Amino acid sequence: MVLVKEKKSIGVIGAGAWGTAFSMHLAGMGYHVLLWVFEEDLYRILKEDRENKYYLPDFIIPKNIDFTHDLRDIPGYSDDIVIATPSFALRDTIEKISHGLKGKRILILTKGIEVNTHKFMGAIVHELVGRDEMVAVLSGPSFAKEVAKGKFTSVVVASRIRTVSEYFQGLVHSDNFRVYTNEDIIGVELGGAMKNVMAIGAGIIEGLNLGTNTKAAFVTRALAEIRRLGKALGAKDTTFMGLSGIGDLILTSYGALSRNRAFGLELARGRTSEEIIGSHNAVVEGYFTIKAAYLMSKKMNVVMPITEELYRIVYEKKDILESIRDIKNRGLKEENE
Repeated sequence: MVLVKEKKSIGVIGAGAWGTAFSMHLAGMGYHVLLWVFEEDLYRILKEDRENKYYLPDFIIPKNIDFTHDLRDIPGYSDDIVIATPSFALRDTIEKISHGLKGKRILILTKGIEVNTHKFMGAIVHELVGRDEMVAVLSGPSFAKEVAKGKFTSVVVASRIRTVSEYFQGLVHSDNFRVYTNEDIIGVELGGAMKNVMAIGAGIIEGLNLGTNTKAAFVTRALAEIRRLGKALGAKDTTFMGLSGIGDLILTSYGALSRNRAFGLELARGRTSEEIIGSHNAVVEGYFTIKAAYLMSKKMNVVMPITEELYRIVYEKKDILESIRDIKNRGLKEENE
């Protein structure tokens, strides 16, 4: 592991719950953080009250975190950049400052798949900035609120280049934030993206009171789908048995703080996707990733029945009970198919 001894300045792009909590984690390690805030109203609140009342209320933000509403401030602030935008906003956001990010070390917290290109977040940043060897992603079971509270959390950092993942491991590891490394960036990104999709299904099961047997079966078969798509993409199967795979899937499927699980609960109670999305400030990443994963699976001819039924429920308004019947009535198969 490459240990980072000196305390330095780090620029964080995105002041949602996760971007704010991660900034607090960095500040707790003694780093100076500049946090870019998209919303002008939230920027004023943060400057005046030092509390993210939109996305992470009830936490006073440390004094070694400063805020900016001007994205152009971030590239000049540090050689180490953390990206925590919603997945749908990552390309447009980074494109505006891509020239200034050349030569920077970049850690991506965003989990998702771009709908139009089917690219993961690391590939988008590489495309815009041009230096794949400087990019790493962080994933794993990590609710923002618990990280902000300093609860013990364990995550994985992945990069195609071992020294880059080891650099960020040394940068963000602490007693209460344990960091492992992995060179399978595709598998780590896929697991982090797909757990949001599957957590919606877990929420639907819970909302319909279908029982713990059903939920356990669902999570197991959900993991099988993720592994199947991972194999087609060239990911390592063992990655999905780690923190960014089964670890994150368990957290978001069972954890009360999961926004994607909550989205599924509300679907089961009869609300439409549009109603749910329109009534919340926080982004439900699974809503966007369902479409990307469904289209990717069709393009690659990968069988993903759970993903397909969730797509039809969320985007085509298919009746939930009909979808459940169709899943239950699928033909008999070997478990490992």
